[in-house]
Amino acid sequence: MISYSLHLSNKKHALTTTKKVAAASKHNLRQYESPEYCRDNIYVLIGGDNILDDLKEAYHQEFDACLEEYNKGKRADRQIDDYLKYVSESGKNDVAAELVIQLGDAEFWHDKSLEMKKQMLPIFENQLKHLQELVPDFRIVSAVVHLDEHSPHAHVIGLPIGRGYKRGMQKQAAKTRVFTQESLTELQDKMHKYAEQEMNEHPEIFEGEDLKEIEKGRNSDWSKEFFIRKKAEALESLNEQYAETTNAVEVNETVLEELNKQTEETIQTMVETEAQKEFMRYAFLKEPKTPIGKLVAGAWRKFKEWWDMHKRKEVEEKTRESVLGRLSELKKETAERPTNQVIPKKRRGPELD
Repeated sequence: MISYSLHLSNKKHALTTTKKVAAASKHNLRQYESPEYCRDNIYVLIGGDNILDDLKEAYHQEFDACLEEYNKGKRADRQIDDYLKYVSESGKNDVAAELVIQLGDAEFWHDKSLEMKKQMLPIFENQLKHLQELVPDFRIVSAVVHLDEHSPHAHVIGLPIGRGYKRGMQKQAAKTRVFTQESLTELQDKMHKYAEQEMNEHPEIFEGEDLKEIEKGRNSDWSKEFFIRKKAEALESLNEQYAETTNAVEVNETVLEELNKQTEETIQTMVETEAQKEFMRYAFLKEPKTPIGKLVAGAWRKFKEWWDMHKRKEVEEKTRESVLGRLSELKKETAERPTNQVIPKKRRGPELD
C-alpha cells in the first residue's frame, strides 16, 4: 500500500513574511547551487521564476480596490500604503500559504526510473485543478513539481483570501479562515479520493498497489522538504553574517573564528537533524520494503511494546494529573472573576481582523 499526503505548512515553516516567501522561492525553484538537486528535474506548472513577485501581483489584483476604499477619509498615519508589507510586518496573518502534495513515499519510489516519475506530472496537474475547484479562495501563484528527490511531490504556494469582514478591509489575507481544521480535513479527504482515482487510471505506475487510508488529524511537516528549507534558512543567515563581516574595513580575526565555529556547529546540527528525521520516517512505516526500513520499523515496534508495558501508565497518570490540575485552576479563576470585568484589548496599527 502507498500513501497520499496533502500538508499545510505551519509553525516555523509557515510563510509568515515576505522574507519567508523569498526563501521558499529559492528552494522551490532551485535558485542556488547544491549537489543534492538537479534543476533539470523540476517542473513549474503555475507561476514564473520569482514566487515573491507573483505573490505581489496577486496582492495588487486582489486587494488594491479594497485598500483604496479602506484608506478613504483616514488620517495619513492610519492609512496603509502597501498591504503586503503591512501583513508581513504586522504579524497578524501569514502573507501566503503553502501546500505540499505527494503520492507515494520513498519506499514506493526507490526503484522507479526518472521516466516513470515524469508520468506523475499530469497527475499533479489534475490535483491542482481539483484544489482550485475545492478551495476557490486559495489563489495559487506558484506550483512546482520536484522529481529530483526520493519521491515526486508538488509545492503549491498561494494567497488565501478571506471575504466579508466588518472591520478593516472587506477582503484580507486570511490563512486561518480559508484553512480551518475542519476545512483542511474535508479537503484532505476529497483530494485523497481524487488521488485514488488517478491511481486506478494509471496502472502503468500503480498496478498492484492500494492507497492507504488517510491518517485523520495529521498535518505534520514531516516531509524532507521542510527540513531542507530549515537548513537553507540557517545557511542563508550565516552567509549574511559572513557578508557583513567581510565587508568591514578591518576584519576581526576573532569574529571570523567564531563565525567559522558557528558554521561548523550548524552543519553538524543539520546532519544530526536529517538523521533523526530519516530515522523517524522509517520507524513509522507499516509495511517497510527495504532492509533498513524493516530494521528501524522493527526496533520502533519493540520499543513501543516496552514503553506500553513499563512507562505508559506512569507517564499518562502524571500528564493527566497535570492537565486536570491546570483545568481546575482555570475554572476557579473564572468563577472568582467579576462578571462585569472587561479585559482591554491591545491596539496595534490599523485595525484589520
